[in-house]
Amino acid sequence: MTKKIIIGDIIGHYITLEASPEDAIKILKTLRQRLGKGREDVDDAIRMIEHFDVFYDVMRKKFKEYLTPRKNIGDVIKGEVLVDKIKLLKRGEMKSVVIVFDRNVDRESLLNVLRDMGYEIEIH
Repeated sequence: MTKKIIIGDIIGHYITLEASPEDAIKILKTLRQRLGKGREDVDDAIRMIEHFDVFYDVMRKKFKEYLTPRKNIGDVIKGEVLVDKIKLLKRGEMKSVVIVFDRNVDRESLLNVLRDMGYEIEIH
């Protein structure tokens, strides 16, 4: 069965992706490899997703909507950052992750990688 990924945009032309925590980690690792972007930001985002419940509680206690992974300033200057921020969601027992990509991430490249990975893409 093909898994569905939701792609959208938010103010400022940032691309968003919503997926299960497991798929989000798989996608981030593949994007880092295929696009050649993302170092500390991807590692920190993956750490937050792997410890979903802990970071979800932190978000709620601090009244935050998004978590911002650490970024190396050199990567920011060179345009090599992949993840701008993430949002952890719970809908009943279902967990999902919204990844907000850096503005330097090309939409078509992202969609091509997701298609190559076998995901069905729903654009909002």
